[in-house]
Amino acid sequence: MDKKIARIRRAKKARSHIRRMGVPRLTIHRSGRHIYAQVIDAEGAKVVAAASTLQKDVREGLDSTNNREAAKAVGKAVAERAVAA
Repeated sequence: MDKKIARIRRAKKARSHIRRMGVPRLTIHRSGRHIYAQVIDAEGAKVVAAASTLQKDVREGLDSTNNREAAKAVGKAVAERAVAA
């Protein structure tokens, strides 16, 4: 079994477990320049909240958009949006 198939199998198993538990999941994507975060509902059909360093309100006061401070800002923004939703 190659690495890609094993990784996909593990991800599928984890997502099905999350669906059974009925809790939303947080997905993070980090590119070379930006950080993106989404909260997806338990069924996996709808994005509840999203934030990224592309947004001006998140980017304010940051020196860089791909470091720890940027990750904290994105996390805070997605948490605020998830609570509001």
